Amino acid sequence: MPAGARSVEVRLVIDGDTLELADNRRVRLIGVDTPEIGRRGKPSEPFAEAARHRLQVLSGAQVRMVEGSEAKDRYGRTLAHLFDASGNNIEATLLREGLGFALAVPPNDAMIGCHLNAEQEARRAGRGLWGGRPITPASSVQQGGFQLISAEIRKVSAAGRYLWLDTDGPVVLRIDREQFANFGLGTPGALAGRSVVVRGWVIDRRSQGRLKAGFKPFMLPVRHPAMLELD
Repeated sequence: MPAGARSVEVRLVIDGDTLELADNRRVRLIGVDTPEIGRRGKPSEPFAEAARHRLQVLSGAQVRMVEGSEAKDRYGRTLAHLFDASGNNIEATLLREGLGFALAVPPNDAMIGCHLNAEQEARRAGRGLWGGRPITPASSVQQGGFQLISAEIRKVSAAGRYLWLDTDGPVVLRIDREQFANFGLGTPGALAGRSVVVRGWVIDRRSQGRLKAGFKPFMLPVRHPAMLELD
């Protein structure tokens, strides 16, 4: 367990990656995204209820918490790693049991190696989400939200501060040009024709009124090398 972990009291578990503390703070776990609980009449995604229940068991009445270097998200939630009484990282446990997907959002990426290893264990064993087909072909993307996508890169172009990777579906990937060297993928042009698996939050440009003529309706910002792998 990292130094500086503080004991906090849990009042309510909202879903598999979000809970509320007794002091009214809402905490979003760093490094894991779990399936969405159904709201407003929508059904829960597979394993969403299982992830919530497991977090309830793992957190109990108290957990130890370490806030991220970026301590708040845009919704005002506290971003933190959680640990049980034995010092085990709770996000890694959820990932190891196949109840979520690993993710890295800089600058809160200190534990991504641990989280990816835990996810790989679940993947090899076919646990939880990995017992099905959690990876969506780019050609089948129909909505926004967190997704794992398999795609063929058809074209790479540069515009402004970004590289734009055009896929074989209605999705374009966006990578900061200054960060691309950190991805270890060679030159941008060499990606054309390659197959990749990418993960992250897909933005539906249509819902934001940002879709220009000739542009693809979905865009996925890739902010960390761990979120894109060559297939």
